[in-house]
Amino acid sequence: MFDEKQSLEMLEGFQNHYNYDTTYMKEMLKANPKAFETFQNFLPMASYKEKASVELIFIAKLTSMKNEDCGKCLQLNVDMALEAGVDKEIVKEVVFNEGQNLPEQLKEIYDFSLAVSKKEEVPSFLYDKISEKYSKDILTEIALAIASTKVFPTIKRVLNDFHSCSVIQLKV
Repeated sequence: MFDEKQSLEMLEGFQNHYNYDTTYMKEMLKANPKAFETFQNFLPMASYKEKASVELIFIAKLTSMKNEDCGKCLQLNVDMALEAGVDKEIVKEVVFNEGQNLPEQLKEIYDFSLAVSKKEEVPSFLYDKISEKYSKDILTEIALAIASTKVFPTIKRVLNDFHSCSVIQLKV
């Protein structure tokens, strides 16, 4: 059963842990608790990872988030990647260097995620390489990672909270 107080406490804890402004989510909770409940039920999708490596998931997320958001949500994902144990140099490569110096296998995931997030056609040779290396269950996890990065900035824009998506100095 949905509990507004528990949801607010979860948002406060998240905000304190990640130093991330959850005002837009709190406003959503206040304005439309049922809509917030639906949003809250989406959250597990944004962090789903069972078989894919943490590096694959965060390369996909960070690459996509760079195209969806201009700062604070990207910083949040950088912090989450580092907390999950992704090597700092990998994070820096994705965020600051367009993945140029990533090992080939990780660079392929970067390029694949970039094409998908930009709604570009994935070159057939790249899709073939990705499909050969990763099973459909892993590709599904990558798909969820990329898709989830579009939800948060979209909600912020619709709720007129895009001013909080201001350009920031990213820290890795």
